[in-house]
Amino acid sequence: MEMDQKTLEHLRGLAPKQAYETVRRAVLDNPWGASSEDLREAFEQVVEAGILTWDEVESFEDRG
Repeated sequence: MEMDQKTLEHLRGLAPKQAYETVRRAVLDNPWGASSEDLREAFEQVVEAGILTWDEVESFEDRG
């Protein structure tokens, strides 16, 4: 799942937890199905864009 620049800009405007939940829902709600690899790739894009850190992603995952 490749995110476009508009999506990344939207995510930048959200609080970290909200950005995490938005990405997670978007991947898992994909009508064609989603794998853990899809989720990982989506978070890689968000981390590379400087929206979240891996520490934040892991923290949110741990909290459920």
